[in-house]
Amino acid sequence: MPKRFSRINFHTETVQRFKKYALAHDANYTETLEALLDFFERNSISPFEPFDDSIQRLETLINKRMDGVEAILRRIETEQTKPTKSTIRSTF
Repeated sequence: MPKRFSRINFHTETVQRFKKYALAHDANYTETLEALLDFFERNSISPFEPFDDSIQRLETLINKRMDGVEAILRRIETEQTKPTKSTIRSTF
């Protein structure tokens, strides 16, 4: 089933900017708009909030994930590496 098209009204200046952007990236208008929307949604960035806040939120998220990775590595060390090391030392 073919996709259907719909219309949205934009200011002329906005349409000209969008067309230049799409041509510069060698994509049709639908692909360009979908890529822009996907980018904002995937990265949880709002074009209506100051970008510094978004960067700070992303940094906080990354730091939390790094803390999680660190906790996993410490757990592996205490439950697997250290017992294995002590077992090997006791055999020699």
